[in-house]
Amino acid sequence: MTRHHIDRRAAIAAGASGLFAAAEAGAQGQDFPNRPVRMIVPSPAGGPTDAVGRLVAAPMSEGWGHPMVIDNRVGASGAVGSQAVARAAPDGHTLLVNASMHAIIPSVMPNLPYNIATDFTPVALLATGPYVLVAHPSLGVSTLAELIALAKARPGRINYASPGNGTGNHFATELLKTRAGIDLVHVPYPGAAPATTDVVGGQVPLMLNNMISAVPHIQAGRLKALGVTSLQRSPALPDVPTFAETLPGYEAITWYAMFGPAGLPDALANELNRRANAAGRSEAVKARLAALGVEPAAMTPQELGRFVESEARKWAEVARISGARND
Repeated sequence: MTRHHIDRRAAIAAGASGLFAAAEAGAQGQDFPNRPVRMIVPSPAGGPTDAVGRLVAAPMSEGWGHPMVIDNRVGASGAVGSQAVARAAPDGHTLLVNASMHAIIPSVMPNLPYNIATDFTPVALLATGPYVLVAHPSLGVSTLAELIALAKARPGRINYASPGNGTGNHFATELLKTRAGIDLVHVPYPGAAPATTDVVGGQVPLMLNNMISAVPHIQAGRLKALGVTSLQRSPALPDVPTFAETLPGYEAITWYAMFGPAGLPDALANELNRRANAAGRSEAVKARLAALGVEPAAMTPQELGRFVESEARKWAEVARISGARND
């Protein structure tokens, strides 16, 4: 038999194999999507997680023929929305976009109706960025060092807002309290947007906020930026020092990621991951994220799973040391 015939037979066999694989993948994916895809965001509209979700939704769904619809399910520090996804069919039509609190909440709510390690399929890391500590001008401090000195002079008398118990903002502030040896009083809110509103209004003088929520108010002079929590200064606020410049080694970042229910087929998770990563590479999305102090990030589903596990261990230790819990 000639080499030509061998190559032709191999090509035919490969083509048949490819057609079979494609048919099998199509059957598993059930012609995905065959209806609108629901992106559940477990925090209020207008907050940072909502903003990131909306930025990637449109480019991810290009060419589908069905839209990706944002569904804000608020309650229990994100547990209400997350549970809805954990109970959904693993067909790709119900997805979760959550922030760092996804890995924190098991430490403060031991009776969660789901398990972050077994009830979700990691899909894609969307964006990362530092928190920024903001103060209402009436507090009378302009730097982290000044805040620490004031808090030591007034233990238990300075309140700080957060988007809720178990959020990344909450735990990053608890880490600050532990590292600085200060006593601040936690005032949880049902999301970043209402918390930011009250800090801007002066009802609560302090908040370790997401850059997405805080930057516009800092630029407008309504809030003072005392420090950012990344090891390097943020391009969005280059004149604002890092916490590490006052508290060496301090670091806490916020992240936003997409998950599906457990059992999401690998092929579908990988396709959603590819689309999410492509959305993050879009110049329009990158510019809008950068203007708010975060940047697109990418991991494979497997890498995201390992990352979430490491984050859960880190924040469980903060919960243990600080005694933080969800009352």
